[in-house]
Amino acid sequence: MRKPIYNIHTHIFTIDHVPNKFGKRLMPLGLHHIITMRFVKWYYKNFTSRGNYKFKVFKNRLTTFRYLLLDFMKWTIILQLINKLVLFVLRWVFKILTNFFRVDFVFSKATRETVKRFLTLGRYSLYEDQSKIFDLLTKSYDSNTRFVVLSMDMDYMDAGEPTIPYMDQLEELRIIKQRKKDKFLPFLFLDPRRIAATKHELKNHNYENYAKHLLHTQQFDGIKLYPALGYYPFDKDLIEMYRFAQENEIPILTHCIAGTVFFRGDKNATWSSHPILKYNKKGGHLEPIPLPQKSGLQFTTNFTHPLNYHCLMNRNLLKDYLGTSLEDTPDFSKLKLCLAHFGGEEEWKKYMKDGWNTYNKNINHDTKEAYLKYKNTLNHGNQRTIWWNASWLSVIYDLMVAYDNVYADISFILHDQDLFPLLRFLLEDDKVKHKILFGSDYYVVSQKNTEKDLHLNLRGYLGNDLFEMIASDNPRRFLSTKFKEY
Repeated sequence: MRKPIYNIHTHIFTIDHVPNKFGKRLMPLGLHHIITMRFVKWYYKNFTSRGNYKFKVFKNRLTTFRYLLLDFMKWTIILQLINKLVLFVLRWVFKILTNFFRVDFVFSKATRETVKRFLTLGRYSLYEDQSKIFDLLTKSYDSNTRFVVLSMDMDYMDAGEPTIPYMDQLEELRIIKQRKKDKFLPFLFLDPRRIAATKHELKNHNYENYAKHLLHTQQFDGIKLYPALGYYPFDKDLIEMYRFAQENEIPILTHCIAGTVFFRGDKNATWSSHPILKYNKKGGHLEPIPLPQKSGLQFTTNFTHPLNYHCLMNRNLLKDYLGTSLEDTPDFSKLKLCLAHFGGEEEWKKYMKDGWNTYNKNINHDTKEAYLKYKNTLNHGNQRTIWWNASWLSVIYDLMVAYDNVYADISFILHDQDLFPLLRFLLEDDKVKHKILFGSDYYVVSQKNTEKDLHLNLRGYLGNDLFEMIASDNPRRFLSTKFKEY
């Protein structure tokens, strides 16, 4: 009997779940007021062949007219020459414009990534509900595949209101779960601001209580975090949910890559230094690590940095932040935590290119006992140095070695086949190979490649045994709770 395959990282939210002014702080000249999510949806519904049958008919008629015109031009040499000259000029102008829009110093990487994200959202905007997108996803895989579906609460990212609020998105996922059962494994979202805003509400209106109920009754299978939306993963309003998750071995999957989904509001004055991590200033004084970035995209990587999870799981670091004694500080070292995207492709490339810093040369096949005898990114004397210079891959690797239940998935980065050799090296490392999970980041990663290409290319490169390890054996261990064994 074939082992079931698990894709541990997918999304099926629709464009209606995305805040209307998603382009805020990404688009120049206030264009986010014009190119909104509602505008993108309207465009795709009215001016694409898939979205509008009348437009499809018009486009077909235009194509027919074009070929008739070309046939007519064949009758004289002069008209043929004019046609070739016009086409040559048009192609030449188009090529210049295309290359201009690719120039890095004209349009930033963030702007280019935003355009790709908008195009992806646009293509999927024709699906009115999440179940249709899920059905499309399943067609790229074998029938024995199961999917972790991650909800997204973007109501607090300060980018306008989504057409459909998060709680309605969650209810739709809950209903799909009833129909799809074991094939559909939804994760609910945790945002400390929603927990704080509803903590005095009763019953299901109290989000923390409702989340616990959904997890306890197995209507949802895990928890999703996305700190880039404006909070640290060790936020005090998340502590009780962490207690519940650890006691019941509930999996938590958290975003750990720089990207275009981040908090769009202004920087809070209290965010200018790290709440926990310190460094030795001259004179032996410990000072909080300064965080001087101003703009949203650069600054919000501070929320996403993997060292924040060391702050959460290390009692000595967490106690001062909570203002408790060591004995009264919760020990979250056994949290079942997956750092999604493994830090991201840029951090993997940073690790490969950096031959100067010892903390970017830490990945090896030594035993765990031998490895922990040496300095690593978690016990380095200068946390400021690690924060700014260490590859996130290095930090995540050390978290996986140091903590029993820390995992990482390879979603999104698997589109870059140049990273496959390093991935294989990691999968031959006894310290971490049982903690690496397959995930694709559908449908976000479709801006890079098709879903079928992504998982079949990886499967072909790794071979069946290694692929089953990361797509079946490891995920079943990660997903199993006190309520259910996979």
